Amino acid sequence: MTLTCVSGYWKIKNKHDNKFENWFNNTLKFNCPYVFFSDKETIEIIKKYRGNLPTYYIECDIKDFNTYKFKDRMVPHPAHCPSIELNLIWNEKIFLIQKAIELNPFKTEYFMWMDAGMSSFRKRRPPQVPFPNITKLNKLPKDKLIYSSSHNFTYNEKFIKGQYHLHHHVSGTYLFHKSLINKLVDIYKKYLNLIDKNDIWTDQVIWTLIYRDNKELFFKLCDNYSSIPFYLY
Repeated sequence: MTLTCVSGYWKIKNKHDNKFENWFNNTLKFNCPYVFFSDKETIEIIKKYRGNLPTYYIECDIKDFNTYKFKDRMVPHPAHCPSIELNLIWNEKIFLIQKAIELNPFKTEYFMWMDAGMSSFRKRRPPQVPFPNITKLNKLPKDKLIYSSSHNFTYNEKFIKGQYHLHHHVSGTYLFHKSLINKLVDIYKKYLNLIDKNDIWTDQVIWTLIYRDNKELFFKLCDNYSSIPFYLY
């Protein structure tokens, strides 16, 4: 096994009126080792959907997040981020991956963030062959964050103060070799300090800011949200 998917789910105000449990019969069926973060009650729900698929569960509450200290500097947006709790989860993803790498229960080399309600698989079940294709995975660089773009275009130079949430480039699904985690976390922490109430500082905004200043750290595998799995089967 060479890749672990990292995911999490908490029942909060989100963009989809809590339709997640309608999707989990598909979106949580990837035949891949998972490290899954959630609160104690929700972990029991997730277990029903993951079944016998290899999954390591970690109990974690939002108030325990590294990003929780930024909650009073965040603002919600009805379309882009309907609750502060959702933004905390989005920005915590890199730190959850860090915890997964520290434990590395499945002894894998790569780690990928996989949304619990992955949009591209809400209406279809993923193939039951093991994910990912090892040959394809081994062709990926070990020294870069591998991502899909949030829109089918190159980096938008209009990405300026006051328009961050409208012009981000890096989507919320990505993977990388475990050796890169400390470098990525250190950089991400620095950019988190930019958070204020003048914009919607989602993880896509933070990653695009990092991309703007550190393009050599990034490798675009494909375009559009939730598309990475299609390129790795």
